[in-house]
Amino acid sequence: MTPKELKLKGEEGMRLSKALAQLGIASRRGSEEIIFAGRVSVNGVTIETPQYLVNQKNDVISVDGKVLDGGLGTDNTHVYFMLNKPKGYLCSNKGSSTVSHGTSTKFTSSQTGGDKLVMDLFDDYKSSWRKKHPGKLPPRLFTVGRLDVNTTGLLLVTTDGQWCQRVAHPSSSIVKSYVVTANARPTKLQIKDMAGGTVVDGKKVVPSKVESLENARDGGPANRIVVEVIDGRNKEVRTICASAGVGVKKLKRVRVGGLRMPSELPIGKYLTLKPHQVGYVLDKGLMFNEQAGEARGQMGKTF
Repeated sequence: MTPKELKLKGEEGMRLSKALAQLGIASRRGSEEIIFAGRVSVNGVTIETPQYLVNQKNDVISVDGKVLDGGLGTDNTHVYFMLNKPKGYLCSNKGSSTVSHGTSTKFTSSQTGGDKLVMDLFDDYKSSWRKKHPGKLPPRLFTVGRLDVNTTGLLLVTTDGQWCQRVAHPSSSIVKSYVVTANARPTKLQIKDMAGGTVVDGKKVVPSKVESLENARDGGPANRIVVEVIDGRNKEVRTICASAGVGVKKLKRVRVGGLRMPSELPIGKYLTLKPHQVGYVLDKGLMFNEQAGEARGQMGKTF
């Protein structure tokens, strides 16, 4: 569309459900459920129709009586975090993004299968945000892709849904690098079998790199393997290992694109990424440099 057409479209407004999703309240479907429940008002009037058109610059939108401004509602400022995910945590937004009468609905361990939620590790951020914006709802956090409950390491978390989708989508060809600690030192045949790929979720996937760290310069254990994938399918690396008869003792993600997790980041802790560090994720040149570092066994390199 031309600039004029874009301006006219913006003045016409957007669907209320889409506006709530952009403001970080919930997913599009979750926003519709909140609207149907009669919990959303526009300019003081309760709206129960997701298709209702609103203009974020002119209309006052509230959920459970709390006005959706401040944070993303006024300046579109996003935050980007890098978390060193611990074992036993689920990459789920349940209980962390569900708005219920102005508060977050917490789920018990029995409701999440006995596992804890990654988003619970960001309670201090949410608490700090609420103090700076009293009476406002904190922006919704998204995990950029997922790590299974037993996998540790680098997990990106952000309020930027569009960036999240771009990084997570296979079309972006973002390389994810993992270090597998095997139950025993892998044989050359097993490494070759892993490099040949396997079927995951009904599709043949081939890792972009599989390499033993037996002779790595960092002096670490010889039973480690670097595995790099692009597809990002559920338990892809574990399935690749299993297909070659390699038992996985530990699995840790150490890099996404050109962004590597610093060795000094404690497990269970996160740091806020600076703008240039956010750019590292999609930097193809930096990806190549990081791959070269892994080939030399420099697994502890920081950004």
